[in-house]
This record gives sequence, C-alpha cells and structure tokens, in this order.
Amino acid sequence: MVVDSTTLLLSHTMSESTTSQEATKNFALRRRDFSILVAQSEVFNCEVLSQLLKEQGYNVVGRAVEMEDTLQQIRVKRPQCVILEAEISGQRGFDIVQEMQQSNYQTKFILYTSKPDLRMIAKAMQMGFFGFLYASDGLDELYRCFQTVSAGGCYYSNGFMGLLKNFGVEVLSDTTRNELNRLSNREKEVLRMIANGSTANEIADQLGISYRTAVNHKVHIAKKLELSSCRQLPRYGISVKNYL
Repeated sequence: MVVDSTTLLLSHTMSESTTSQEATKNFALRRRDFSILVAQSEVFNCEVLSQLLKEQGYNVVGRAVEMEDTLQQIRVKRPQCVILEAEISGQRGFDIVQEMQQSNYQTKFILYTSKPDLRMIAKAMQMGFFGFLYASDGLDELYRCFQTVSAGGCYYSNGFMGLLKNFGVEVLSDTTRNELNRLSNREKEVLRMIANGSTANEIADQLGISYRTAVNHKVHIAKKLELSSCRQLPRYGISVKNYL
C-alpha cells in the first residue's frame, strides 16, 4: 500500500521522536549550518515538513510546490540540500539536478517518492542524488539521511530499499548499504568507473583531474570500504554497480 507524504510527516512523530533525537544527537550542533529547500507537490505537505524541520533546528531557507519556483530558489538561495519530491515534476526534476551539477552548484538533492515507479527510480539512482526516501519512512530515517548527506555520503532508507525489493531488484545487505553511505558522490563515480574497467589514468582523463588525485580517490574509497587493498575495488564495484 502506498502511503502519502502526510503519513511520513505525521504518523511517526510521537512514536519515533525519542529515537530521532538519539539518532541525531551528535548532528544537532550542525543543523543550523545545513540549509534546506523543501520542494513538495502538495502545499499542505510542503508546509508541514518545513515547519517540522524548523522545530527540529534545521535551517529551512525556502519551500516550493512548483518546479520553476524550485529552480529559481536554488539559484538565488543556494541551499546545501533540496528535498525533491519525484511527483512534483517527473522528468523536469531530473533535468534540474543535471543542470545544477553542470553549473557546479554545491546543492545536494534528496529524492522523495510516494508513488513507486521503477523507471524513475532506476534513472534517479544513476543521476547523482545523495539520498533516497520513500513515503513509508519515519522521521528517524529523514534525520539520518540529512546527517549522511551533510557529511558527503549517499543514503538509502529502509523504505526505499523495501520498495526496490518489491520490484524484484536485488537489494543490498545492511552492511554493504552502510559502506556505500560512507562514500561521497565523487567517490561513487570513481568506483563506478573502476567497475567499468577504467584505469587510474583513464579516470583522471575523464574527470579532468590529475593521476595522483585519481589514485588518492581509490585509496580513500578502499579505506572507507575497509578493503585490504585497491586491488579489491573492481570486484566490489561490480557487485554494487546498480547502486552507484
């Protein structure tokens, strides 16, 4: 059963408030420095989520219910994060993510969906979103997502992973998912290139970076994944390629 975004915002508030506070205790001092734009298709849901985040100490710099307004606010306010509801725009939302990346904006996008669409999800997972949330997720998932994304990692919620499983998509184990959450977007891009067979020289050429920087990326990725050496990266990358 599909749960709408109001359920995400309201039904879990009382039962999970203590858990959410504990899960984000160490993140509390950093919330004000993490600016957020809320882009939802329904005015009520947008306002409720914005208010809820403000009450939790997050720096909500704006809210939008239309795609053009979302784009304008990103350009003017330069939020560090946008919670972008898939249903607000469909393809146009993906165009905006791509446009912001090409313009070297530092904004990180979190995809939220309440209506399962396998094609949309598959494309989103290849586009550079930093977080993935589903309507059945509780507030603790939302806060953990912010914490991971603010640190440069990529977050897949339990609800989102359950959605993939229902689609028959092979789902990562909790251990592997936590490992991938440690990687930045650029590190995931490098790992994806490694999985495709690219050498350090080829990675450097394609990304416009030095050979040494490419090698350092490989070393840092292996360290974050707790691999014994960089030689294990190709096999690891192939096994998680669909999630990179």
